[in-house]
Amino acid sequence: METSFAVSSVLPSLLLSLHLHCSLLAWAAMDSCIDEEGGPSRCMPKFENVAFNRTVVTSNVCGSPPEDYCMQTGSTRSCRHCDASHPDLSHGAGLLTDFHRNEEPTWWQSQSMYYGVQHPSSVNLTLHLGKAFEITYVRLKFYTSRPESFAIYKRTAEGGSWVPYQFYSASCRKTYGKDAKAYIRPGDDERTALCTDEFSDISPLTGGNVAFSTLEGRPSAYNFDQSAVLKEWVTATDLLISLDRLNTFGDEFFKDAKVLRSYFYAISDFSVGGRCKCNGHASECVASEHRGLVCSCQHHTAGDDCQRCQPFYQDRPWFRATGDSANECLKCNCSGRSDECVFDAEQYRSTGSGGRCVSCRDNTDGPHCERCRQDHYRASAEEPCLPCNCNVNGSVSLQCDGEGRCACSAGVTGEKCDACRAGFHSLGHGGCRPCECDPGGSVDDCSPLDGHCPCKPNVEGQSCDRCKPGFFNLEPVNPAGCQACFCSGHSLACSSSHRYAAASITSDFLEDQDGWLGEFSGGQQYTLLWKEGEVYLLPLTEEDVGFYKAPEKFLGQQVYSYGQLLSITFTSETPELLPHRVTLLLQGAGVTLSADLSPQPALGGGLTSQLHENEMRFQPPLSASAFQQLLNNLTALRISNAGGHNYTSQLAGVTLTSALVPSGAAHPPAPWVESCSCPPAFTGQFCERCAPGFTREDSARGPLSTCVPCNCHQHGTCHPETGACECSDFTAGMTCERCRAGYHGNAVTGTPGDCRPCPCPGRTSCAEIAKTGQVVCTNCPAGQTGMRCQMCEDGYYGDPLGQSGEARACARCDCSGNVDFNALGTCDRVTGECLKCLGHTEGDRCQRCQRGFYGDARSQSAGQKCKPCSCNPKGTSGRVNECHPQTGECQCLGHVTGRDCSSCDGGFFNLQPGVGCERCKCNPIGSASAACHPSTGQCVCRAGVEGVLCDSCRVGFFGFSSRGCRACNCDPMGSVSMQCHGNGTCHCRQGFVGYKCDKCEMNYFHSSATHQCEECPVCYGLVKKQAEQMRTRLQDLEKLLAHFDCRGRSGKRHPLLKYPMARLHEHGDQGEDALPNALEDFLAFQEAREAFIKHFSLLEASHGTLLAQLHGITSTLNCSISVTEEEGKERRKEGGSKGACQTFTQTAFMVTASQEQLKQATRDLDNMIIPFEVPSEPNKWNILVNDSRALMKSHGETADHIEAVASRAARVSQQTLGLLADLLQDNSTEEYTGNLTEQLRFLSRVFPFKMQADAEGAKVAALSSVVTGKEVESDAIALHRELQCEEFPRRRTQTEAAVKKGRPLEEKVLADVRKKVSQIEKMLKPALENSSLSSNATKEAERRAHAVAKESKAILTQAKHTRTASAHLDSHIDSALKQLAEQETLADTLSSQITSEPEASLAGVMEDMEAAKLQLKAYSATLTELISSIDGNVPLERFHRLLDETARRLSVLRGSVDSPALVSKIQRLQSAAKEQHSRMSFIEQDLQEIREERDSLRDIALNLPQSCPRATGAAGG
Repeated sequence: METSFAVSSVLPSLLLSLHLHCSLLAWAAMDSCIDEEGGPSRCMPKFENVAFNRTVVTSNVCGSPPEDYCMQTGSTRSCRHCDASHPDLSHGAGLLTDFHRNEEPTWWQSQSMYYGVQHPSSVNLTLHLGKAFEITYVRLKFYTSRPESFAIYKRTAEGGSWVPYQFYSASCRKTYGKDAKAYIRPGDDERTALCTDEFSDISPLTGGNVAFSTLEGRPSAYNFDQSAVLKEWVTATDLLISLDRLNTFGDEFFKDAKVLRSYFYAISDFSVGGRCKCNGHASECVASEHRGLVCSCQHHTAGDDCQRCQPFYQDRPWFRATGDSANECLKCNCSGRSDECVFDAEQYRSTGSGGRCVSCRDNTDGPHCERCRQDHYRASAEEPCLPCNCNVNGSVSLQCDGEGRCACSAGVTGEKCDACRAGFHSLGHGGCRPCECDPGGSVDDCSPLDGHCPCKPNVEGQSCDRCKPGFFNLEPVNPAGCQACFCSGHSLACSSSHRYAAASITSDFLEDQDGWLGEFSGGQQYTLLWKEGEVYLLPLTEEDVGFYKAPEKFLGQQVYSYGQLLSITFTSETPELLPHRVTLLLQGAGVTLSADLSPQPALGGGLTSQLHENEMRFQPPLSASAFQQLLNNLTALRISNAGGHNYTSQLAGVTLTSALVPSGAAHPPAPWVESCSCPPAFTGQFCERCAPGFTREDSARGPLSTCVPCNCHQHGTCHPETGACECSDFTAGMTCERCRAGYHGNAVTGTPGDCRPCPCPGRTSCAEIAKTGQVVCTNCPAGQTGMRCQMCEDGYYGDPLGQSGEARACARCDCSGNVDFNALGTCDRVTGECLKCLGHTEGDRCQRCQRGFYGDARSQSAGQKCKPCSCNPKGTSGRVNECHPQTGECQCLGHVTGRDCSSCDGGFFNLQPGVGCERCKCNPIGSASAACHPSTGQCVCRAGVEGVLCDSCRVGFFGFSSRGCRACNCDPMGSVSMQCHGNGTCHCRQGFVGYKCDKCEMNYFHSSATHQCEECPVCYGLVKKQAEQMRTRLQDLEKLLAHFDCRGRSGKRHPLLKYPMARLHEHGDQGEDALPNALEDFLAFQEAREAFIKHFSLLEASHGTLLAQLHGITSTLNCSISVTEEEGKERRKEGGSKGACQTFTQTAFMVTASQEQLKQATRDLDNMIIPFEVPSEPNKWNILVNDSRALMKSHGETADHIEAVASRAARVSQQTLGLLADLLQDNSTEEYTGNLTEQLRFLSRVFPFKMQADAEGAKVAALSSVVTGKEVESDAIALHRELQCEEFPRRRTQTEAAVKKGRPLEEKVLADVRKKVSQIEKMLKPALENSSLSSNATKEAERRAHAVAKESKAILTQAKHTRTASAHLDSHIDSALKQLAEQETLADTLSSQITSEPEASLAGVMEDMEAAKLQLKAYSATLTELISSIDGNVPLERFHRLLDETARRLSVLRGSVDSPALVSKIQRLQSAAKEQHSRMSFIEQDLQEIREERDSLRDIALNLPQSCPRATGAAGG
């Protein structure tokens, strides 16, 4: 009803908007821009849902991660699941604009309020339209209730700002700052967004519509064509829906997860009505290849929105089409001479035609290209205008006639008067002048402009009649004109030499190979095959055909052949077999040139190449200088084997043109040979030699090297090529720049007496200091130094000249290798004493290690030299930088070992500063060794055992014992968990039975498809399967009892099952119902027995630890506790000095006896037989109840016996504690402190075990009672179901009677449970009361500590003990204080354990506080006796220091006793006790819930259908 109302409320606005957009166009076709008469009219694109199938970008969507959500459906909520990765469970943005059907809605959905979707956080939906549209309406259909607040925004350009369209909110003023009742008056800005509260109610809960009309309430809507504001208002390229606040019932305040998941945004349809905006000039929009959607423009318009005229339709300004006029764009009139025009407003106002043509073709001009340009002409109006192009200098006027002819000046010719006649140049008013070009240096006539002749590359001059600088020999046949000067690279001034004549270097092979060789890759050379007039080369392989290598006459200095021809001739049987391509290789000056030569028919098929840089076939290209350098020292000339592997051609001749100095008849001149004008440093025709007084700067370059002046410092002359001077006047060197060895002076002065003999002994060398003129010896004997070698060198010592007495030769200092040999002043130069010892050494010879280091300072091995002591500060008793100077052994604390005291002894761990190592606390039963990890204390556990102390079984194991723990081996398919019970039985799944859950329950079968036990069909072979199931159960029972290995006292297997099994076979029907209950009772008591055995094992381990500590004390006192009782009595008769040993021996005997009793109790409990019998009488419930009661009584007696054994063990432990307290009266401080430590540990370990055992016994009894009651109840219900089956009507009456009799039994069992609970509560009360005594005990300890301090000072004069004993006193007082700190830590541990085991923890706290009180008393008495027995010979200052230290530590003790931390811990214990009382009340509530559950089960049993139930399995999981 609400949905239909919402739709009806938006329909008028939508109809109004559609009417305003279409009323003026009702006569026009929707898809045409032409009216009925064929004229242009306004176009109207189709009205459509522009959002359909467009992608909406959402800022939030459900399903990532997957989540549950609940739909509001009135008073109830239906919950579903959203998963973005599942197609059927996702609600993505694509569902907003898909095809919408009301009967099968799809919707987009956001995350719920559970994920924080609520104000001020917004969820945005962005619709990109791709181009401008004229929007009529925006409609949203919500799948949930409509939001309390949301807004619609639009923008008109990508990247532009968002403009609000409309606001919807029940709180317009608060949320958007708008008035909900505002409206737009005429004259107001009609682009203002309004806010309304009309669609913000929470109803309807689903299907609510919201429609927004863009023109509703806009005063100018009925004059839309004339309103530019509204045209811009309805235009949008993008729409944004901002969902700002959810509508709720207010129940989200309680933060209920299901409520929060029921609030979210969900929209089933998002539609936008509008038209593609084309300004009335297009009837449709089409997809563009690059820009998306664009208008298909008509009326000669262009642009995405047809917002402008086409380039050539500018004859009037662009207007939007209206209902009155199409306002199409008009074409410009350019007389067919232009395709471009612009709108000229001034021209439009003056002429009515605004199109001004631009870029007129055919040299026309004017607004419509109607005339020719200036200096142009045409024969008719239809022809294009042509330029006159009259020459400015040669024409009378630039304007030509109608035929394009110009009037020329005098001496000028041509239609345009722009050229001189041939052979003339320099056009001007005076005419043209004749050219004067040299035909040998020019390439064409002169320039008609300035008469300059075009010269060859190496020629210059106005008439091209001279060579450029650096060039010579101007020849017409030379393409470059002139040849480059070489002059060995030293001059650019040269000319043709007249001394040389042309000559040829030729090989015609008429007599032999003429020195040519064959060469292959890798440098292999072979002799050519010769035949008169030709040679040829056989290829080495098919790929390696080889080269012809030229002899020496073609190599070397061949610069005379620069620019000349090299001719190569091949011969063959037929012209067709001649080579088409030959490769020429030239090598020299580190460069290799190659050229591919082809035959030239004009030369008779020969191959020629000009040795010039302009020869384009040479690669790589070289400069003229580089090419001449290559020819100056040609090292190789090779010609490829053109014959190839087919031997088609042979080399017949090679000719190289060169030059030589003629000696006889006249020869043709060789003008290409140069004659150079050399610089002053050079001489020769080619500047190839150095002038006298000059030498090569780089002799390796030969003639190419520059020449530099000789420099022999007036002591000789130099060689012109090498530059080496021939020195005199006792000088030496390449330039005579130094004196000979044994002489000194300045040889560069240039006088004969520059060098004089050295005044050094042994005629050794010397040097003269220029500034002072002093002569210094530079080659002293080894180990000597000084200006005259008068002292020892650094690193040596002695007196070579005897300046301090007798002369001593310099010897090397001996510093044991512990100095830096590169350093200065390492030792005294006279005495040899080492001054800069390194490596932490010291001494005259650095022969020993410094303090804090150890090793062998004289060792040559770096690893054996001095190393830092590096004593571990945690394990060192002295200073960390003191150790044995040779071995490096540090002084370690107790039980600390290693050279640097960094590790613990075996069986110790946790190295602590000032304390030493702590003894490992490995559980003797669960650990395989007494040793543990030196840092963590982790013990080496037996198989299946885990924990730092190896005190518990690993997951999947049970049966903690000295053999480790046994694996549960639960069947993974049939077990709920791989962890079994304490007796090894596993927790089975439905349908599985057996100890390991590896068998199927009765009336179940194993499915090979599912690997599960599945239930058999109803009443399937009941009689036959009953017998089979009975046999299977009996077999499982035998295996179970065999697993527990129940034995008699004699140790042999007890015939436990012989008689009961026979009776079970005889009375299978009666035993079937009683067997599960008896088996469960049996297993429960087996678990109880295992628990007691475990606690006894822990007591036994504590006794073993105490006995080991007694052994440690007696070994310190040099006593032995392994003597017999008779020997002990004899030793008691000896002197009082051995009283301590006697006391420790008695203590050890008592501990050993107590340990034996515990072992015997464990063995008795292990050998105890728990009978397992199943009644063979007829299945009567009264008999079953009586038997169960008798069995429970028997098991209770067994538990009492076990508890009595535990009590005896506890009494023995208390006697041992008393003996240890008596030991505190002895005179030895060491004995006392050791006992104090062991007693603290014993009290913290043994006594909690006793209390824990009592609590466990009570707990087992209570649980057994509850289990028995539940078993009776479950059996009654099972039997009641069985009696309802039609097959057994006789048992129905028997079951009803049994149920009536079972009710008193249930009441009795529940009474037993309440009784046990009250007993536990009474056990906890003394623990609470005793905890309050802890504070008084600590105060008493402080008072006694004060008394000890005063009494110690009063009897100072009676001190008679040894120095060693006083040292023991100091160390053991530290140990005592450490034990007190451990007591405080123990209190913290007890506080943390209250929650898990309150009974044992409170009892342990009480015992620990009592033990602390006794220890403090014993400490006071022992300290008094100890001080009274101290030897008086010890210095009094020592005792003053000891007593001051004692007083200081006692003050620390008082502070720890009075510390607020201890008081707060006691208060926490008291609060824990109160909490325990409240937990007891919770237990009572649990019992009440058990009673209610029992009544509920009874009602269920009475209402079961009258069908045959499935049989019950033989064993539980």
